Amino acid sequence: MKAQKKALAESIATSVETKISELGEQSKKTKKTIEKAAEKLAKKLVKLLKKEEKKKAEDKTPKPTKKPKKQTAKVAKTPKAPKVKTKPVEA
Repeated sequence: MKAQKKALAESIATSVETKISELGEQSKKTKKTIEKAAEKLAKKLVKLLKKEEKKKAEDKTPKPTKKPKKQTAKVAKTPKAPKVKTKPVEA
């Protein structure tokens, strides 16, 4: 991991230095600042790559499947007899 970070930092630093050298000569302070910034950026990139690899590894592992719910037999309700209204009988 350290080798990857170091190689990435050097690559970033040389790319930036190449672009800046087109403008003119660089001072030692500028070079040192570029190298520090490249190291910080490389560290962040490696961290992100690590997270991404971890996510991919988690995605590949099969998740336990959920068991289907048991269906219980429901007893059908018997319909109630309609209420019959009776009229009082007059005598």
